[in-house]
Amino acid sequence: MARFKRTITALAVYFVTTTAVIFKPQNEYKALSAENPSFPIDLQPWFNNRAFGLKPNESSFDGNGNSYPAAQIPPKEFVYGGFNYQFSSYNATGFDNVLVKGQTVDVPRAKYFSYQFLAASESGMASGSVTATYADNSSTSGPLLVPAWWSWPYPAGGDLVFSCYLTENETNFNRSNIFQTINWLDSSKELVSLTFPNSSAGSSTSPGGASVDTKLHVFALSMLPVAKVQPGSRRLEIQYARSTQKWIEGSDKVQIIETIINNVGSEFVVRNNNVQVLIESAGLETVTPGVIKRLGPGDQAIVEIGVRNREGVKSGDSGPATVVIKGQHVSSSKYTFTAAYGISQYEATYESIYSHEAPNWYNNAKYGIFIHWGVYSVPGWGNVGSKEGYAEWYWWGLNEGTSNPTDIYDYHLEKYGKDFVYDDFIPSFTASAWDPKEWVDLFADAGANYFVQVSKHHEGYALFDLPENVTRRTSVALSPHRNLVKELFDASKKYQPHLHRAVYYSLPEWFHPDYKKYGFSSWPGGMIEALSLQLKTILTMAEGNATNPFTNETLTYTGYVPLNDYITDKVLPEMNTLAEMGTEIMWCDIGGPNRTTEFASAWFNRAAEQNQQVVMNARCGLPGDFDTPEYARYNGVQVRKWESNLGMDPFSYGYNRATPLASYMNASGIVTSLIDIVSKNGNFLLDIGPTANGTIIDIEQQHLRQAGAWIKSHAEAIFNTTYWFVTPAEGDNIRFTISQDAFYIHSLAKPNSTLTLSSPIPWVKGDKVTVIGGKMDGTVLPVRKLNNGSIEISVSKEVAAGDQYAWVFKIPY
Repeated sequence: MARFKRTITALAVYFVTTTAVIFKPQNEYKALSAENPSFPIDLQPWFNNRAFGLKPNESSFDGNGNSYPAAQIPPKEFVYGGFNYQFSSYNATGFDNVLVKGQTVDVPRAKYFSYQFLAASESGMASGSVTATYADNSSTSGPLLVPAWWSWPYPAGGDLVFSCYLTENETNFNRSNIFQTINWLDSSKELVSLTFPNSSAGSSTSPGGASVDTKLHVFALSMLPVAKVQPGSRRLEIQYARSTQKWIEGSDKVQIIETIINNVGSEFVVRNNNVQVLIESAGLETVTPGVIKRLGPGDQAIVEIGVRNREGVKSGDSGPATVVIKGQHVSSSKYTFTAAYGISQYEATYESIYSHEAPNWYNNAKYGIFIHWGVYSVPGWGNVGSKEGYAEWYWWGLNEGTSNPTDIYDYHLEKYGKDFVYDDFIPSFTASAWDPKEWVDLFADAGANYFVQVSKHHEGYALFDLPENVTRRTSVALSPHRNLVKELFDASKKYQPHLHRAVYYSLPEWFHPDYKKYGFSSWPGGMIEALSLQLKTILTMAEGNATNPFTNETLTYTGYVPLNDYITDKVLPEMNTLAEMGTEIMWCDIGGPNRTTEFASAWFNRAAEQNQQVVMNARCGLPGDFDTPEYARYNGVQVRKWESNLGMDPFSYGYNRATPLASYMNASGIVTSLIDIVSKNGNFLLDIGPTANGTIIDIEQQHLRQAGAWIKSHAEAIFNTTYWFVTPAEGDNIRFTISQDAFYIHSLAKPNSTLTLSSPIPWVKGDKVTVIGGKMDGTVLPVRKLNNGSIEISVSKEVAAGDQYAWVFKIPY
């Protein structure tokens, strides 16, 4: 009972509760003019599930007595992200959402630009396809990607955020969420109906992304029709506009206004139309107009305009701003919205920190190197094959004894003996062969734009200096008596200054004595049972000192300094130290009890004062700026930024001496993974595991440099690009990326003599299609439009033989 009371106290301190739903701040800017043509579809005839309840076990969203809090149910009608929605009211007995089972929803027969769902899955990342049926009996299929309604310890970045959820017995103060999805429709045809997936496949958000059984729920549907226009016309419509807290890199904080613009006409907008997008406002002046050089009918562009406050206007003020599109032979309407003027200070609240978003440098960087290096690199073992586990979890596996499936217990006993404990490895973590310059030169050769160094893993050994009243379990106080993170950062600044510098940081420590009181396993709501085996183990880890599994002796925690409170006296000063060292990404892990709103607000504000834009992942105890699927990737575009991370080792981040050299990811795997992830709005964080002396094994270096040569010669198709609104892919082997100046087609397999694309790619008569990279770089390829509208590109044997790993073709605008 005492432990339960401590839990309630922790919840009161570390979780914010509200009495109203929170709408994601980025999509809450209100239009003051311009008619909103979207309209909601009444889904009540298809409702078959009850998601909202006023008290525990009143409703059962997931079949287990869990539900959303009805006290925070959204208004019956609201506008979000430029779309009109209709939401069910609370009903003590009736249904309020659609549990997807292949239902067909008829819509008013018309031409539509897109449809939008408010949806959530019961667990994992649900994926399926929605089939759009048109009046001519043709159909298109669009991917649907929806996260779980609640997620812990990695909070989801929902569009509608609730302060809690209800279980069978109590209120669980983990936030629950509903997500907006936006899908393209063929606006040249009249739509008749939408058919939901018959079943929803799912992938776990835990390591490996294993398939899971899940169910998908839809709460609301909004349709965006296409207004009737004259044939042969070019018309652009502004769907949404908002202020951001971002600014143009390298400028004196020139604020970015983001607009979403749709081509609702029947003709292409091309470079010769000279389209510019500007802001007219008494509070703002346009510094850098947005431009559109190519936009096909039925396509969408996200356009950024650089603005600054007019003289006398303070940052944080707000007022009207009007988006104006100018161009030759292009019609449009103005769009006025309530803008936030300038870059405001962040506050230590959930809502304020949630308004932060990934800066453009991170969105454009695409590719980073992850480095897991610590005391676990000394044993460097995690078994192999079906028994392989994360080698950096060696101590945890050892402490578990014979129950650990990786056989670490037997391996350790045979190799080191029963009296050799984990902390005895510390003196052998020498970094004796380490040259930080060699590392950053390798990262640059690999084609990466940033790196993330593990600064402290769950073992609690920090690779940077800290005050003695915080801990002496560091690489400075202990072997090798060096500030390893600082040395790496310094080498990067000197030798490879283009690399963005970042750190991984674990908030919990497995066996820190003062973390014991935060034992996650006793938190109310039974949340532990919904998690993967690996997360269950780490979240039940707070049991104080480790034990020698061979002798049952309680072990001392080397470098331990007694603390009044682990969160206040250790986590917060450690995160602040890393911020002061200049980390540009705070890549946390595990989360749990935290003071992240306090840390992040100060960090964001301090960085902004220095004209720096920083970014935080979803593992610091808050949703952060991007999601982090681990040894997994997404099946479609996720509009919220995400980053897939995995090791070159088939299933370990830390060095695993048991892994056969042939099992390491090769250059082809690196390149094709990067392309696939980037096409879906992701970044790729590829991990290496150096040995204890600081050596990156040869096979990893070789493959990184081989992939890097390809990446550098095809860089324009990867970096500074974004996803295509229509679709990220065609079939298994074709991916698309776009930039302001070109459209890129990536073939993940060696192409045949012709490459035929049925997707409505933005090719117009007279365009040249050129080869990017390889021995035939710059070669112009024959291209033609077929009678069915497909585009056929002729690929000669020389072009096919002139590259490797992937083939890239460019349509310049």
